Amino acid sequence: MNLIDRQDRSFLKFIGQLPPEDNYIPIQNPQRGAWYWMDKNTPNLEIISPDPHPWNQEWVILPVIDRGSKNLVQANPLSVSLELFPLPPLDKTTSVKITRQIEYGKFVHTRENLYYFVTFICQRDDSLIEDETQLSKWVTYLFYPKDKQQSKLLVW
Repeated sequence: MNLIDRQDRSFLKFIGQLPPEDNYIPIQNPQRGAWYWMDKNTPNLEIISPDPHPWNQEWVILPVIDRGSKNLVQANPLSVSLELFPLPPLDKTTSVKITRQIEYGKFVHTRENLYYFVTFICQRDDSLIEDETQLSKWVTYLFYPKDKQQSKLLVW
């Protein structure tokens, strides 16, 4: 990741639209009033929405990062939830374009000017690395500033 998490969670609030609905599987909602989806390629990324149909509209999006311990702010995330809130925008909110990509490589990193990105190995196929010569399949979420052009992610 190219963004260090902070105690102030409002630092990570964005305004944007979700990637297309066909990338997600609905999951049971354990709480009334919220709907949950999991990325179809990794159980480590989920969406939590107050609306049963959150696609094709803008939301205030708060990425909630689970690192397994509050003291491990630079450890790789175990999971990320994208919590959705209705507009109007809240304080400290930045407009972004969210891109979801599938990449192949040994690991994923970027030198792009992003607000945030997260990547998890795909778990719905046989893409796990068995030796150093095999490439893995990764699902990657990139949060681009809305006024910037998108370019390629670096995969090794």
